[in-house]
Amino acid sequence: MGIYEVAESGTSGTFPWTTSPLLNNVAPAGISGNELTFSPPLYYPAGGHKVIFYGYYPRTTATNGTSYITPPGNGTAPTFNFTLTGQEDIMHGASVAGGSYSPGTAIPITFKHKLTQIQLNVSALGTLLSSIKILNVRNTGSMNLETGAVTYGNNTVDITLDKAGLTTTAPVMVPADVPVYLVEVAFMGQLLPRKYLIRPTSGKFLEGVIYTVTL
Repeated sequence: MGIYEVAESGTSGTFPWTTSPLLNNVAPAGISGNELTFSPPLYYPAGGHKVIFYGYYPRTTATNGTSYITPPGNGTAPTFNFTLTGQEDIMHGASVAGGSYSPGTAIPITFKHKLTQIQLNVSALGTLLSSIKILNVRNTGSMNLETGAVTYGNNTVDITLDKAGLTTTAPVMVPADVPVYLVEVAFMGQLLPRKYLIRPTSGKFLEGVIYTVTL
């Protein structure tokens, strides 16, 4: 988990990004229950200025590769750039503004899952099932660490689901805000696989929701 702390500017209620925010992708020293601790302890800025905290998961310090951070600039929020394999759980969090007039008061950071989880019920297919995939999944993207908005690239991959048992597959994490996914199922002794369209009743797969789909 990486945490950013941004100070209020001279204009009340504005929290502009700079190249050196008060906290810059810092990992908490510890987590006790729902409370994050830091070493050394954090202090509010002098003069009554407020601060806002932003957080994301999983944390990285890389500046290139398959998972990396684009650092903040003057007036520009940092971004978390990622590549999905189906096993990642991406989260974003933001706090309300807090100030030095309330020392010792905990500031809540509300984290939200940014992907959707899909698990397939394959009990009707039984032991005939050879392999199962979700096709054409967008697997690259970036997340704005101020707003939590996720933007996906055009690259796609097929994600293979592991058969956790004869009834369900192991869950995978895939992009949300998608109206339909295409599942390909291969059976032993058959040359051509079958394909199924899966659609949520909500119209789109939603962030932070677990979907168990029966084939």
